[in-house]
Amino acid sequence: MTHAAFADRADPVLTRSPAPVAHLGIDEHRRGRPRFTADPDTGEYVLLADRWHTCFFDLTGGQGLLGQVEGRTADDAAYWLAQCSPSWRDAVQVVASDMCSIYASAVRRALPRAQIVVDLFHVVQLAVKMTGDVRRRVVRARTGGAAAPATPSTASRACWRATSSTCGPASSPRSWTPSAATGTARRSWPHGSRKKSSATR
Repeated sequence: MTHAAFADRADPVLTRSPAPVAHLGIDEHRRGRPRFTADPDTGEYVLLADRWHTCFFDLTGGQGLLGQVEGRTADDAAYWLAQCSPSWRDAVQVVASDMCSIYASAVRRALPRAQIVVDLFHVVQLAVKMTGDVRRRVVRARTGGAAAPATPSTASRACWRATSSTCGPASSPRSWTPSAATGTARRSWPHGSRKKSSATR
């Protein structure tokens, strides 16, 4: 009954064509697990439902999710774009996606006039990964592979993954200060917050 009521409201919306967008976003989305079925002739298992879908978003307008298609290949993405009208495709000026060349190939095929950009999330994610790799390599070189003592460069790894708005001195959930007595770093927690012990978890 719940699904039927949802379908009654969703089906009329799904049949509408999306309004033109100037900035299109493309990204993958995982939906549960893949489903397979046995081929009656060969007995081999074939894919019945892919766990990966490709989603299309209106990045600057108010439409949100424009649609999605099963699979995450260039043909899957190009298939959805091909269903849109030529005027809709011509209105797309910029397409933002991750650094995967698959979606870039689909965009070049279906939207040859659109400019392809990489969304900021994946740029920052790659920079954070590279910074972490360099940090770990330097620490291993300095310590000879042994476990390094707790210092701001080895223990406060969360700061590398935080944004400027969450990593400042006033908003940081914790900070590291040098100890004059021992010469090592000491973790301090802001007023009103306390790390839970294993006994209270």
